[in-house]
Amino acid sequence: MFTQQLPEPVLFHALKHHLDFIEGFVQESVRVPEQQLIKALRTIGSSQLDLYLGPLSPQQLAREAILYLQERQLLQPEPYLRHLGSAGFQVLPLSDGSDWTLRWGLAENRHVHLHPARYARHTLRVKANHLKSAIAAAVASIKYNRSIDLDLLNQVRHAWLALPPVKAYTSDEGLGSILQLVRGT
Repeated sequence: MFTQQLPEPVLFHALKHHLDFIEGFVQESVRVPEQQLIKALRTIGSSQLDLYLGPLSPQQLAREAILYLQERQLLQPEPYLRHLGSAGFQVLPLSDGSDWTLRWGLAENRHVHLHPARYARHTLRVKANHLKSAIAAAVASIKYNRSIDLDLLNQVRHAWLALPPVKAYTSDEGLGSILQLVRGT
C-alpha cells in the first residue's frame, strides 16, 4: 500500500515526489495502524525536495525512463553507471516536458534512481517537514473525522512526526499551500 511497485531496475520514492500518489496514500492510510503510517512518513526525510504535480503516473515515469535507457543501451548497471559519469547524475527529459534526475540506486535490482529535477516543469520545491505535516494532518482529519486546524496539525506534528509545533500557517504559502495540494483543494 505505501509503496509503488515499479518495473525493475527503477527506484522511485512516490510518497516523497509524486502528488497523485500522495493523494491516494492519504485516502488509503486512514485504515492502517498509526505506527505503520508514522514509519512511512518518516521515510520522507527532512530536507528540501521536488514534488511532481504533472500528469504522468509513477508507472509511466518508470516506463519512459526504461525506454530512454534501453534505446541508448544504458539500462544495465555498468553502462548506466558510466552514463552517470563523475557528477553522479544525468538529466532525463520526459514526454510531458518535465526533467528528471537519474542517480545510482542503492536498492537491490534497482540501480536507476529517479527524482524530479530541481525546479523542473510540473514540479514544486517543498520542505520535507511541510510535506510530512500536510500528509499527516490530511490523514488525521479523515481518520478522526476532524477539520484541519492548528490544533490538529500540531497534534500530528508532535505525536507522529516528532516535530515542534507551528505558531500559525496561511493557506496561500508554505505549509498551508502544501496542505491544500495534498488535500486536492
